[in-house]
Amino acid sequence: MILGNLINLGVKSEMEFYEKREARMVNLFAWIAFIGSVVGITIVFFINAKYPTFIASLSVFTALAVLLLNYKGYHNFATYSFVITTCLSVFIIVQQYTVNVGNYLYFFPLIFCVALIHNPTKSNLRTIILYSIISISFLSSWLLDIDSLKNTTVTERDNEVLLVYNSILTFFITVIMVYLVVKLINRQNNESLGLLKKEQEAQKIIAQSLKEKETLLAEIQHRVKNNLAIITGLLNLQTEKAPCNESKLLMIESRNRVMSIAMVHERLYKKDNLSKINLKLYLSELVQELVKSFPINSKQIQIDEELEKIELEITKAVPIGLIVNEAITNSLKHAFTLANENPSIKIKMKLIFDRIQICVLDNGIGFSDTSNRKDTALGLSLIESLCDQIDAQVVFKNDAGACVSIVFPV
Repeated sequence: MILGNLINLGVKSEMEFYEKREARMVNLFAWIAFIGSVVGITIVFFINAKYPTFIASLSVFTALAVLLLNYKGYHNFATYSFVITTCLSVFIIVQQYTVNVGNYLYFFPLIFCVALIHNPTKSNLRTIILYSIISISFLSSWLLDIDSLKNTTVTERDNEVLLVYNSILTFFITVIMVYLVVKLINRQNNESLGLLKKEQEAQKIIAQSLKEKETLLAEIQHRVKNNLAIITGLLNLQTEKAPCNESKLLMIESRNRVMSIAMVHERLYKKDNLSKINLKLYLSELVQELVKSFPINSKQIQIDEELEKIELEITKAVPIGLIVNEAITNSLKHAFTLANENPSIKIKMKLIFDRIQICVLDNGIGFSDTSNRKDTALGLSLIESLCDQIDAQVVFKNDAGACVSIVFPV
């Protein structure tokens, strides 16, 4: 518990995994440097040379400064400070004694430190810079010979003792470091496994909740479809009792509008995806049902379809179904006369970049040229109103017959 608190100085729960690991590693190495510097005082019991009080004090205070920087949240600055100050301390220690005492061995645990500090989420340049600092310090300690830093009280016997002492201390520092690092990594691994387990449990709850909502939504679609089917049935009964052909046609049109909406919900109920439908199959089925609802000319009219396979959400599928319903109904009611030998209706749908174009064409008499045709035709006015709902542009034109063309964003 105490070790965990010491290593977790400055580690916040909102930090990402590698930031936490870096902060903990730097804290761990700073504590090792601090304790190692304190333990190094024991060398006075083995040699007669003057003890390097200044460099030992520098190592202690810089280790504490690194811990303070991490505690305050300056993690990147703490990492650089640790590497630079440690390299400086080891360089001065190497200069104070001869190379034979092995003080340069303290550079190697530092290399191990930087390898563990490496954060894969950050640029590799930082790790290269840290290794460059260590390499320059190591080479400088070998190539430079600064007399002002030399400890002149060291004897040959002291050098022999220092070599043994430094080898043993470096060995134990490395062993302790590896042990603590492995322990820390295991702890972090257990934390990651715990978080993964919580995430998996949360995913199960979300999946279960989603499944329940999908079931509920499917049931809603089913009930909406059934309710619309009841309305369609009532309109069928009313159609049979219509007093005249005009009333009967009005009832058929109303029934077809309800039917076009009901077919959307029916297709959604039959699918795993409860938000989108296959527009090609829906429009093809809708056109066939509309033609059947006008038995007078249905056997004579040829239906041509050029439909691309497109998936579309329900918020646009319903208005589009109603638009196509009105366009087809308009052709069935008004386009063809007895003089028309080969009556046909064509419906085309294609995807053009990020927009969908739907055209309903017939080879009938076309639209009237009067300027108020939209005002006197409920179906055409309804098409314009529905197009506004889906941000569609609509064009009514004569092209060897009537043509209704709409273009809307996917």
